Amino acid sequence: MGSLEENAKESGPNLPQELPTPTIQSESGISIPAVQGSYCWGGMCADYAGDVELLEGKVPVSVLVGENISINLSTDVPPNEFTLVEYVNGEARPISFREGSFQFAQEKGTHYYGAFVDWSSPKNSQVSLGDTSFAFVIRGVEKK
Repeated sequence: MGSLEENAKESGPNLPQELPTPTIQSESGISIPAVQGSYCWGGMCADYAGDVELLEGKVPVSVLVGENISINLSTDVPPNEFTLVEYVNGEARPISFREGSFQFAQEKGTHYYGAFVDWSSPKNSQVSLGDTSFAFVIRGVEKK
């Protein structure tokens, strides 16, 4: 098992040097800010509080209930794993994420989300070339 630096070098030219920053947007064009969570990228790791704690004090962006929300990480190489959850009553519930988007909840109110993304070595799936996590909060509103 190689060091984190060796694993980072293995990533080759396809993974960016900079930690990918997600661009999150509703289908109606509303930009949704993300809060950076824990990550290991380019030989550096940082550990942050959990998703819900990261979002404390953040003002949710209002989006129509049921809209499609897209998440773009702007990397040439697709991740091997992309896990998206919604936090409901302190419990993480998996959300179906397909082709870069998911359907926002049908219920009005404030919704908390967290994502974990991992890029693995093509030679050994047990070796992570980099990972990142982020969180975001959305307020569901009905059409006027």
